[in-house]
Amino acid sequence: MTPAAVPADTVRVPEFNATCTYSHSKPDDPIVAPGLPGASHMHSFFGNKSTDAFTTTQSLLANTGTSCTPAKDLSAYWIPTLYQGGKAIESDGMIVYYGSRLPDPTATVPFPQGFRMIAGNAKSQVPTPAGSANQFFCAGEGGEIGRSADGNWPICAPTAKLVHQLLFPDCWDGKHLDSPDHKAHVAFAHNGTCSGDHPVAIPSVSFVIGYPTSGNAAGFSLSSGMASSLHGDFFNAWDNTALGRRVKDCIVQSAKCNSVGTF
Repeated sequence: MTPAAVPADTVRVPEFNATCTYSHSKPDDPIVAPGLPGASHMHSFFGNKSTDAFTTTQSLLANTGTSCTPAKDLSAYWIPTLYQGGKAIESDGMIVYYGSRLPDPTATVPFPQGFRMIAGNAKSQVPTPAGSANQFFCAGEGGEIGRSADGNWPICAPTAKLVHQLLFPDCWDGKHLDSPDHKAHVAFAHNGTCSGDHPVAIPSVSFVIGYPTSGNAAGFSLSSGMASSLHGDFFNAWDNTALGRRVKDCIVQSAKCNSVGTF
């Protein structure tokens, strides 16, 4: 692909995104428990509207309904469902950022179709007091105004809302679309490079998840347990040309692009 010319006023950040709305919920996980409906805790799904326990690369590509923009991103994204007082609180929007945290992003390659990976640890059940790594936070005017009674969740100002950002590994072994633990085929860059067993730079994916709630002293829970168990799954089914064009234009050229893939 010949990269598109970058306008002079473009923000020089290697990034593009998919903007997604909540699609549906199921106690399914086609990566961890494929073919076993009901075998998982409840998940909130974004992107491909057909996603369930029987999802495959072929089924994603065959079902073109998606809750994400652009329409050529038929990938499936999912996270554990958030509950407040026993009631599910579904996200009012998730942005999936694709970027690079490497000093030199020019070697970044697109994900192959069918690529799968997980970030976070569903089994982690530890307290998340203020200042904890990877914690939920408040976005908007007023920010955080307190903590839940157990100290694990922020309470946001009425003008702010609960948000979480989940970061995925950005280096790949270049061979496997998945691995037995769904993590061993990928790794986080070390000292700004991808090397060793994971020499291939892939887009750095992050979920920025917003919830239409400020919270209260009672706090929240996840279908997987405590706040520390927040995790996310990515099952790639982008159109090859659409994804390749964005990687070439936006990441390789360090140019900030929108959901449509333009500068």
